[in-house]
Amino acid sequence: MAKQAKGSNRLLRWLVIILFTAGAACFCYPFAATAINEVIMTSRRAEADREAAKNAAAQDAQRASENRALAETGLRPGQDPFNSEQKVKQAYVKKHLIGRIAIPKIEVDLPLFDTTNNTLLDQGAVVLPGTSYPRGGKNTHTVISAHGGLPTKRYFTGLKKLKKGQQFLIEVNGKKLAYKVFRIQTVKPDQTESLQIESGQDLATLMTCTPYMINSHRLLVTGKRVPYTESLGQAAKAADQWRFWKSAALIGGVLLLAVLIVWLARRYLRRQRRS
Repeated sequence: MAKQAKGSNRLLRWLVIILFTAGAACFCYPFAATAINEVIMTSRRAEADREAAKNAAAQDAQRASENRALAETGLRPGQDPFNSEQKVKQAYVKKHLIGRIAIPKIEVDLPLFDTTNNTLLDQGAVVLPGTSYPRGGKNTHTVISAHGGLPTKRYFTGLKKLKKGQQFLIEVNGKKLAYKVFRIQTVKPDQTESLQIESGQDLATLMTCTPYMINSHRLLVTGKRVPYTESLGQAAKAADQWRFWKSAALIGGVLLLAVLIVWLARRYLRRQRRS
């Protein structure tokens, strides 16, 4: 009987340790995975910038012509990007990389792709087909979409924190386009009136799903083109660096926690053996 009781106690202790470790792992996983994705994205920035510059330069003249046509005929925003199930190969991803979108106030700096599908949305932000290519100019309105509320990627999750008067930056083909937010709306997926060209204006709208985990509506944050300043560029760079080091510190903290859990478990078992 004593041996049976001792065996049961040992099994119970192991179950407690396993359950505690599993619980800690489940709690830490989303934070660690998000941090790892942020570090990887930042570390690949230089390579992505070179690929984007090559792609954007090759299609700039054609895209300028398409923008002029859209200014005459009006925008034709494509299907809601978040309802697409299309996936493509990795080679396709590199082919459509054209630049980056940076929002310093919410520490966002994402690769930008010139078309929309699920694979590209998993990698960064996309230009909504049927809207202006992001190269600026009067009678243009580019719409840029990214996920919000993914478990392991932030992307446009913090877009709801952006306020009127704050700025964001689009960089394509070496051209830096600054936009100041003047309109914030929540609409249904099929309401595209706010995405149309406004006469004489140079506009950019950032779009994501809302509310969190329900995704029944779309949050639209629209900015008017303003002169680019080095202070905005420096703010974007500082936000990117801060996000990198914050993510690196979080990864280090999770690793230290894992080591601590293992050390405590071993110490506990040793004490049990001695007793």
